[in-house]
Amino acid sequence: MSRKDVLNHKPCRTDSEEVKWFYEDEIVVITYPKKFGKMEKWLQNRIGGPEEVRRPLDKFSSYIWEICDGETTVADVVRKFDEKFGEEVAPASDRVQIFLETLLGLNLIELK
Repeated sequence: MSRKDVLNHKPCRTDSEEVKWFYEDEIVVITYPKKFGKMEKWLQNRIGGPEEVRRPLDKFSSYIWEICDGETTVADVVRKFDEKFGEEVAPASDRVQIFLETLLGLNLIELK
């Protein structure tokens, strides 16, 4: 897929019922179940620990997450992000790319 093709895609938050998100002190927190391997589950049963991953985002990532609505293209996400935060996030395209790649790798978004 070329860079131009990617810029025309629309990132959309997953519709999985397992993935939840909410605001906490003006930032987004994403939660989803941990995927334990057999040994990890055995250990977790014995020593305890959370059954879900809790990912609090910073103000920049929260903004990107909010606009991953399936209507806004990647190009528009970059433009809006840069307009809102300017020099704080320069270069905006790199920051958006890294965050979207992370979300894709975790299956928290998809590109339409």
